[in-house]
Amino acid sequence: DETLAFYKQSVPFELVKRYRIPASELFHSDMMAGQHSEVEIALIKTATVYLKLIDFNPDAKEKPYAKPVHGPGYTHICFQSSADDPALTKFQNAGLSMVSRNAPVDLGGYGVTYAYGRDPDGTMIENETIDKPRRDNAAWITHIGGATSDVDRMVTFYTKLIGYGARRRGEYANFKRIDDVAGIDGLVLRSSWFALRNLEIEFWEYVKPATPVRDEPANVDQLGYSMTAFEVTDADAEATRLKTEGIEIIGSVKISQGWKIYYAYDPDGNVISIQQNVSAPKSQSIDDMLWIDPTTF
Repeated sequence: DETLAFYKQSVPFELVKRYRIPASELFHSDMMAGQHSEVEIALIKTATVYLKLIDFNPDAKEKPYAKPVHGPGYTHICFQSSADDPALTKFQNAGLSMVSRNAPVDLGGYGVTYAYGRDPDGTMIENETIDKPRRDNAAWITHIGGATSDVDRMVTFYTKLIGYGARRRGEYANFKRIDDVAGIDGLVLRSSWFALRNLEIEFWEYVKPATPVRDEPANVDQLGYSMTAFEVTDADAEATRLKTEGIEIIGSVKISQGWKIYYAYDPDGNVISIQQNVSAPKSQSIDDMLWIDPTTF
């Protein structure tokens, strides 16, 4: 309730459905640190992606958890909005706890400013404010970001997973304005960006301070961003392809709410969901949303 209320004050979204199911319908037991009989789920539709909010203790309030900016693991999602009506102001009015200093931060005078902040769960969101947006939505999600101890390893993995390489790589040091965005002085960073059909995935290797090495599986019941779901047209075929690429599938297939789901881990232990719509409403598929040509990013 609290998370939905916070985001509803700040950005447009549609609550598609809210429901409770046995945790075992959606997850394998070894993907969770705790024992959970039931989870509550809110499926959210935004302009570019679906978000699935999962409460592993529906009848109790958890303490906030602030994952370090330098990770490891998924650290944030990014909302873009127009400078004429910035979502950042609305998030701040809703109680966003700022991470960035002197926000919003203008990195280079190219019409985009940046700001990190935390929601009531302690989960970080990024706001990019655009002078000349190419969308007419009030706000939209443009990427999910993660921190890794080895960005080269992640690029190799996601090139196999997605089928093509990173669209851009970058290295940064001695850049005070980037330090202000992350709220950390003296950053040394290496990065990569993958353009997908409707959003981007970005990975940041914090060389200084170093992102801790994590090559063991993350738990999906850890507060914060726990997994990324990729929709495919044939989940069985995709699971077979991934196995030939040396990507291990976790357990057996799951069927939940009309979706066929396989799970895997990336090299940092982040959870990946490969899922096919087999009987859910077509409106819950990415194909029913506005397609973004990755070459236009």
